[in-house]
Amino acid sequence: MRRTIQLVAIQMRGSPQDGSSPAAFASRMDGLMARAADRLDPREPALVAFPEDVGLLAALAVLPPKIQRQPTMAGAMTFALRQRFLPALHHRLRYRVSWARALLLALQPLLARVYLETFSTLARKYRVYLVAGSAPLAEIPHAPGSHPGARRPRGPAVYNTAALFGPDGSLIGLQRKVALIDLEGPQGLDLTPGPLEEIRVFPTEVGRVGIAICLDAFAPESPVREQLARFGAEILVQPSANPGPWTPEQQADWLRGAWAATVQEGRFVYAINPMMTGVLFDLGFYGQSALIARDTALARGDQGYRDIGPMPGFLEVAQKEDSEEILVARVPHPEEYSKV
Repeated sequence: MRRTIQLVAIQMRGSPQDGSSPAAFASRMDGLMARAADRLDPREPALVAFPEDVGLLAALAVLPPKIQRQPTMAGAMTFALRQRFLPALHHRLRYRVSWARALLLALQPLLARVYLETFSTLARKYRVYLVAGSAPLAEIPHAPGSHPGARRPRGPAVYNTAALFGPDGSLIGLQRKVALIDLEGPQGLDLTPGPLEEIRVFPTEVGRVGIAICLDAFAPESPVREQLARFGAEILVQPSANPGPWTPEQQADWLRGAWAATVQEGRFVYAINPMMTGVLFDLGFYGQSALIARDTALARGDQGYRDIGPMPGFLEVAQKEDSEEILVARVPHPEEYSKV
């Protein structure tokens, strides 16, 4: 009998209100997971992926609710810094880092707890493998199979980090983004590029999972996807947040990511590309999430990005670039292809 798995991409329409409190953040994520679970067969293993930067809402959740009223991202950062000035000053003087980095370090114990515990709870509650989008996390101690708790940063680095949880809520592993965009650079959040040598593939019940956060799945900007393929990843998860209009040119450019790696190059059996949408202060996110298969015979044949039209290999594509949608596909287990 052919083994099957379920793949889920959650296209979330985020807003500052989603981070009005830790409870509000947890409730919002639970609502999305509940909608996904309604379409899943609990008898078959599932891999669910949230979009990049969902952890920024967790950062808002540990700050006073008035931050939601700020008109711009820069204004929100200034407001947050005023609320955590002394802890941020401590990290700035200790590590000689920017104010943006110092603020993120000051928020870490609470931010990491809200982000990690929320998604650990959801993975356990719904019995799924869960890629929790990404969050700005400092280097924190963790052991594979452990359950997350309060974490204090070790050193000055803060990474755009994706966490993978198992159906028992255990933390299987963390993956750090290697190639950063301008918003994440020294003039923005001032994040730290992840070391390429730390890229890992995670064996799971649904297959060998590799995570490449947004730009890391594109070539030739980053060699991450090549390394994941070399390490035997079968499912590529590309959590994304595109801070710009979903133009035809952008859509064509997006085909160079998970779609090219899976369909054109055949490096992976499947790919999951969940996208963030919505407006965070003055920053808008747009994009169409997708589920992709190397075996084009599995695809419906009528799926594709808005202006490009149907393309081979798309199992499911979100209907709109600014909506909230949940994509689900039931497909053969990757090991079924190794038997051929």
